[in-house]
Amino acid sequence: MVFELLINFCILFTFAVLSYWPFQDAVRSNFPLPKTHPYIIGFMAGLAGFILLETSGRLSDTILLDSRHVVIVISGIFGGPIAPIISGFIIGVARMFMTDEFTTTGLLAGWNTIIMGVVIGAFSFKYRMNFKNAHLYFYYATGQTALLICYLTYPSMDVFSQVLYFVIYSAFSFFTVLFILIELNEHFKKIRHTELLSETDYLTGLYNNRKFHQLTDTYINDSTKPFSMISIDIDSFKKVNDIYGHPAGDEILKQLGKRLKDLVSESEGYVTRNGGEQFAVLIANSPPAMGLYLGERIRSSVASTPFLVSDDQEVSITVSVGVSSYPDNGSTIQALYSAADAAMYEAKSNGRNRVIHFTNKKA
Repeated sequence: MVFELLINFCILFTFAVLSYWPFQDAVRSNFPLPKTHPYIIGFMAGLAGFILLETSGRLSDTILLDSRHVVIVISGIFGGPIAPIISGFIIGVARMFMTDEFTTTGLLAGWNTIIMGVVIGAFSFKYRMNFKNAHLYFYYATGQTALLICYLTYPSMDVFSQVLYFVIYSAFSFFTVLFILIELNEHFKKIRHTELLSETDYLTGLYNNRKFHQLTDTYINDSTKPFSMISIDIDSFKKVNDIYGHPAGDEILKQLGKRLKDLVSESEGYVTRNGGEQFAVLIANSPPAMGLYLGERIRSSVASTPFLVSDDQEVSITVSVGVSSYPDNGSTIQALYSAADAAMYEAKSNGRNRVIHFTNKKA
């Protein structure tokens, strides 16, 4: 029986990893049609449970030892309330029909699995299953099945040993897989955190220059529609640092980053800090007029509302804004950025606190 249980555990482990990687690990994978994920996981768990039944060990001639209830619980962690209901039904029906003829044991075991899936699913609607509370659902599933084993084997003297074997194997299977899944989850969280650090400005929390180039490249390669690039630079920022100090300057940079994010929704585009006091905004599906409009909205917002720094000091600043458009002002990152930068410096040379759109002299 040890060999069968080893195979059983390997099948359970394979299901757990295959459920985690495409459906939970958004860092490495982007599985399509997210609304169908609970149903897919439920069917995957049902298939895994069917295979578990076929590779189960035997506590007696009629009672099987496997981890079918564990696979139902794990499906609830990844697939929400729907997955345990689907998997419980599939595995329960499979248990009823796995022999040539109906038996009382098979019928009761099948209904036990179906009811288990429904109960876990029903409670999951209110108390969403996760890594922290999954053990409670496991205790319920194990307890219910242990009681059925007691009923089916009573008054045999083997009832205690059979329940003990079942509980020990169930606990080993569940907690081993759960531990590995938690470790995987923590591992990928660290990867995501590292990736965020590599593409995020440490001071403002905005995307950095590296991410700016990636986003622009994506816009150029994937978009058939025009988009705008806005270059923003704080006017006379060195004087601000000299008068109020660099800590106050950092506070202003943070607040400006937040204002820009408030002015530009994620559906409209992205805000980045490209270094020093220079920021950039990418606006999707945006003709030149839209870029100019947003640039003016940014300039006006900054000029009209002072920044509050430490000691309740109000600091008024202005920004110069340059706008370029794809494909009119360039078809590469370098060309578009140079055009927006040139327009921004022209705004500075014309008195600052202005918005200018780059004019392609070759057109």
